[in-house]
Order: sequence, then structure tokens, then C-alpha cells
Amino acid sequence: MIEPPRESSSGRDDSLRPPPSPTQESGAPRYAAFISYSHADMAFARRLHRGLEAYRLPRALVGTAGDNGPLPARLRPVFRDEDELAGAAELGPKLRGALAQAAALIVVASPHAARSAWVDQEIRSFKTMHPDRPVFAVIARGVPGDAEQECFPEPLRFALHADGTTDRTRALEPLAPDAQKLDRRAVKLKLIAGLLGIGYGVLADRENRRQRNRVVAIATVSTMLVVVLSLLSVAAIGYARVAVAERRKAEAARDAAIKARDLADRRAWLAQTAAEQLRLLVDAAPGEMPDQNATSPR
Repeated sequence: MIEPPRESSSGRDDSLRPPPSPTQESGAPRYAAFISYSHADMAFARRLHRGLEAYRLPRALVGTAGDNGPLPARLRPVFRDEDELAGAAELGPKLRGALAQAAALIVVASPHAARSAWVDQEIRSFKTMHPDRPVFAVIARGVPGDAEQECFPEPLRFALHADGTTDRTRALEPLAPDAQKLDRRAVKLKLIAGLLGIGYGVLADRENRRQRNRVVAIATVSTMLVVVLSLLSVAAIGYARVAVAERRKAEAARDAAIKARDLADRRAWLAQTAAEQLRLLVDAAPGEMPDQNATSPR
């Protein structure tokens, strides 16, 4: 977050103190980059920050030689003071410490940044500390060279003396991807290529190849899923047909059992009826026979 300079407890402006020299640093830079931006461009700076730290270099490039040494798998951490110094009591010294430990500077260029004394001081401090380290810019808004919409701060448009003051005899022509004209992916890849010290074409080619491979992999997986689902559908249809046939067999067997039971019941009823008729005939037969003793002569 870019804020107006704060005064120290002694009443002096911390931003006016001379920055530490490169000889005061030790070891490799802690930060892959330092993002300098105006508070008005905070949303853009946040997206840029997330995009840089989340990006994974294509595997084929990791470990290969770049202008700044072997290429890492990721560029992190990237310094943005809203995250790093949210609770800082003395913003000036800690900001300069972060600048001293940054491998590169990224300036979010806009009319607000061009008028920001805080962005101006960050650029001057970084270029004075690290005259041999790269300074990149990305245009968020504005038009370079336009009197009203100038987006580049003065330290980007002119060289600096050793004490950090402007050398107006040496004009610079900063090159920066324009986020107003390019898509976010192209802007991000241009910055990453510069930070890594490799050509944009090399990185873009590998990234396009990775995207194609990803599309092919997704298409292959999708095709396999379609095949598997088709086989499962065929199997399900087959099982459904078998189930229907078995159900029909069961229904036929049930109907046959019902018919057999009905036939058995009818036969049992007929047998019972015949037995009753026979019994009735037997019971009635003796009463109907003539009395031979009564009619025979003596």
C-alpha cells in the first residue's frame, strides 16, 4: 500500500534518509521482486501479486540457465507492503529494508503513480541501492508521454545521479506491457520472463505447449470417461434386459403355479362332491330295497 511519507519520532521524514548501500546486504535477495504502486491502483497490484506468486514455471524450463542463474519453479515471495508491513510501526526503514532485499523492482505505472511521491522515492531508492538490478514497469492506466495522462514516474523517464537526483540530460524510454491493450496472461508472462532473465518467446512457447498438453490430457480423460460410461451403459442395458427376462420367467412361473393350484382345488372339489354323492346313494340304497320276508309264501 502506497502512503504519504511518515515522520519518525525525531520529527524528520524517514524517506529523506540515505538508503543503505549494496555493500550492507549479505546473501541472495530475499524477495523475487518488490511491487511499487499507488494506493489508487491497489486492486491491480493485488491481482499482479497473486498472479506472479501463483505461477509455476513449465517443468522443462526449471533448472535451466537464465540470465539470473538457474530458473526456479516459482517466483516467490514477491513483496507488496500491504501484506508485509500491515502492522509496521516505522514504515520508512522497513520499506527500504525490503527494497534492499529485492532482486528486481516492478512499478505499476498510472497517472496516480506518476504523481505519487511515495512511488517516486521507492524507485529512486531501489535504483540507487541496486544500479545493476532490473526495474520493470506495467501500465495499468494512462498514456506514456501524454501531458495529462502520463503514467511513468520521473525516475523511470530519466536516469539518476549517484545521489538519487534526476539526470535530465539522459532521457530513458521505458518499455512496459500495457494491461489496457494486452490480456492478463500476456502481461504476466512478459513480467515473469523479464524477472527470470529469459526471452518472452521462450516462455510463451513453453506455456502454450503446456496448455496444449493440458487440453490434450483433459480431452483424453474425457474420452476415457465417455468410453467407460458407454460401457457401463451397455452393461446396464444388458443387465436390465436380463432382469426383464427373469421377471417375465418369474411371472410365468407364478401364473403356472396359480393355474396348477386352481386346477388342484377344482379336482379336490370334484372328488369331494363325488364322494358325497356316493355316500348319499349308499345311505339311500337299503330303504328302497323290497322286503322279501313279507312277500314270500309260507
